Amino acid sequence: MFESILDEIPGGVGLNVARLDYETAGKEYIPAGTPVYVDIATRVAEVCKSALAIDGGGSTTPRLGKDHHFAVGDYLNDGTTGAKITALDKTTSADYDTATVNTALTVTAGTKYQQGTVSGSSVVLLYTPNGMVKSPTRLVEGNADVPVVTIGTYREDALTYPLSAAYKIALRGGTAGTGKSLLTAV
Repeated sequence: MFESILDEIPGGVGLNVARLDYETAGKEYIPAGTPVYVDIATRVAEVCKSALAIDGGGSTTPRLGKDHHFAVGDYLNDGTTGAKITALDKTTSADYDTATVNTALTVTAGTKYQQGTVSGSSVVLLYTPNGMVKSPTRLVEGNADVPVVTIGTYREDALTYPLSAAYKIALRGGTAGTGKSLLTAV
């Protein structure tokens, strides 16, 4: 997963699992390479949710690959538009989940959705990643401590969750390269 690790948060941080669907089979682990926002003062991490569009969805009913933690009430963002998830069908298909959203989104196969803050023409992220989970961690009974890498290189083809362009820029140090994280794909 990681080609090199130059810095990590000593001792790891607590992961807020309240926003995650860890009780669903197959989602009880948070995989290595998951982008997270770490509040250094509180030593708490938030998962920066993402999902991949699967071919065949409609603009208000995008299909999401099964590897995601989105829930009803979250905002999907396609990089230009945000839409609130009003329903999420996880049972009809074994290959994808169907989200019902309140605003039309891009649904081309391969579109990388990220978690935004509002509906409409906004690309404001709910959490901007400043690190990645170093190793797979089991999410047990609402508690998890995760090791987080803040500087290094990772193999993008080994990631479980897709990285949107905005997440990649943030992980490289922000648009000006002056952020606290410096994670680069190889």
